[in-house]
Amino acid sequence: MPSSRWSRIISGTFLILCLGWTPSLAGDDLIKDIHIQVMLGATRYSDLSFEHQSTTDPSVEAESEITLMPVLGVSGGLPLLQKIFTLGLEGGALFGWRNDSVTAVGQGGGTTRVYIDNELYLLDLFFGPYMSAYLGKRARIYVGAGPLLMVGQYDKRSDEHISESETIREDETSMVSGAGVYARTGIEFKFDDGSFMGLCIRTFETKLDFENLPEEADVKGLQLLITFTPGENINRYDY
Repeated sequence: MPSSRWSRIISGTFLILCLGWTPSLAGDDLIKDIHIQVMLGATRYSDLSFEHQSTTDPSVEAESEITLMPVLGVSGGLPLLQKIFTLGLEGGALFGWRNDSVTAVGQGGGTTRVYIDNELYLLDLFFGPYMSAYLGKRARIYVGAGPLLMVGQYDKRSDEHISESETIREDETSMVSGAGVYARTGIEFKFDDGSFMGLCIRTFETKLDFENLPEEADVKGLQLLITFTPGENINRYDY
């Protein structure tokens, strides 16, 4: 599949970059300049839903729609050029999860009922350039964009009640990955101890081919994140 091919390309690129940077980071001591940002918030998805159908009665159908998902993560920024603004590279990971339950009943109040529990887990690995600048002494703005690799796992447990004495239970797990792109921007405000806290808006798009989707789905999301950045390294570049 195209998404699998691109996933391998992105994964290989990440590995090559990591291996290629290791000697230079150790030799130039640039690793000490990396600043860490912790993120916590939520993702709003558009058109992400899973279809379900009874194995014995085609009229019993249900749909689980994922709209909001809590997310947490961490990113690291490596400044490469510090002038009036800072240019560098960033990379990180975001993890989101969501549980949902639906019930499907046969048409006309039939006896077949299906109870479905869904669990969706998404891991978003991203890497790209960023630019930041200070607004006076108390605020910092930044933008970043680049490729991402998203890994998803979808677990479904269904209990299909055919009659009072007959129940069919199924457990399914689907794990997929897909390459995509992201972009984000944010603002942070400085505390007296040198750390920063602020808000980040992030958007992304990728393709995932879960078994319960009719076709390969465009997964698009908009994230609102609260961020916290310790000030030990980032404050080296105050001016």
